[in-house]
Amino acid sequence: MRTNLIKLAGVAFIASVISACAVNETATVEVGPDGTKQIIESNSGLLAASLEIVDNKVGYSGDLLRVQATIKNDSRSALSFRYKFKWLDKDGFEVAVDGRPWTPLTITPYESKSVQALAPNPTVKAFKILVQD
Repeated sequence: MRTNLIKLAGVAFIASVISACAVNETATVEVGPDGTKQIIESNSGLLAASLEIVDNKVGYSGDLLRVQATIKNDSRSALSFRYKFKWLDKDGFEVAVDGRPWTPLTITPYESKSVQALAPNPTVKAFKILVQD
């Protein structure tokens, strides 16, 4: 009985360590090439409730997709988070996996900031903006 209790405690400890390491709160903002689709999904209640895409522009620089999105902080507190662009082809497959690093950004209360990027290649037809605290 004592051995089973020790094993159970060990399993519980390992599970808590793994779950603590697996916390990755990411909000996803999806914007289609026409600039109309905006969705925020998040495991982070603070980011989902406080960030809003208030404007976006989509164009081309040569044959590369060029995007600009304006993110607004609707909260009474400054928000510090990281963001990156995830590029997708016409079929929704990710292009240039891990091609762009996370970029830190701080937005003061009720402030808006624009983020911009240029697609890595001409196959990109859509993108997501990932934000993570």
